[in-house]
Amino acid sequence: MRTISHSTSLRAEPDRVFELLSHVPNFVDLCDHVEHIERLGDDCYRWTIRAAGMRMGFDVEVCSAIAPEHFAWRSIRGIHNRGSYRLTPDGEGHTRVDFELEYKLNPILDAAVRRVAQSLVERVSGQLMDRAQQRLDAQAPRA
Repeated sequence: MRTISHSTSLRAEPDRVFELLSHVPNFVDLCDHVEHIERLGDDCYRWTIRAAGMRMGFDVEVCSAIAPEHFAWRSIRGIHNRGSYRLTPDGEGHTRVDFELEYKLNPILDAAVRRVAQSLVERVSGQLMDRAQQRLDAQAPRA
């Protein structure tokens, strides 16, 4: 399995960041590569994404949601993947977000995606965190 990780800091308390990132349907608005997310059950979702010019799908189940510290999922159908967000207070109302994604593709798809996967995930994660920050700023309590 290949592993990709990315870390950043958001200007919001961990509970607010957790609330945003643990609501799976939010990812359609937070990331251009996510085309559709369909809820299959309480903690299961079908994702359709477009990456490296290809449309891909997979079903995931949330396997850990420990507010406001950790959120994790694993695939149950389609592209084999598992990932997590670990949230820690980063001082002055900020939250450090550590993202990790492990995935395994078939050999043909892996060869096509391997060269672009790291930069793609960093761009996607960067976009997702930028949009998450914008949403958190828009929802911030007014003083």
